[in-house]
Amino acid sequence: METTPHPTQLRSLEGRQVSLALADGSRIDDVQLVSAGRPPLETIWVVVSGMDTFLSVAQVVAAWEPVSHRNEAA
Repeated sequence: METTPHPTQLRSLEGRQVSLALADGSRIDDVQLVSAGRPPLETIWVVVSGMDTFLSVAQVVAAWEPVSHRNEAA
């Protein structure tokens, strides 16, 4: 069973294009992680297809920067 990423991991991805795996088994690919939240907030802010979206931190089981975006940043 996967667990929610540590807040420090999510914060390290702020401002980047990321993919997210959610607790319900779905994925959201190629979104901008605007904010991973700060205590006491328990939400993260992402931009999905140009729309601001807020997710509970507990919904996110994994977050990563897609390989194509890592290569562009190098």
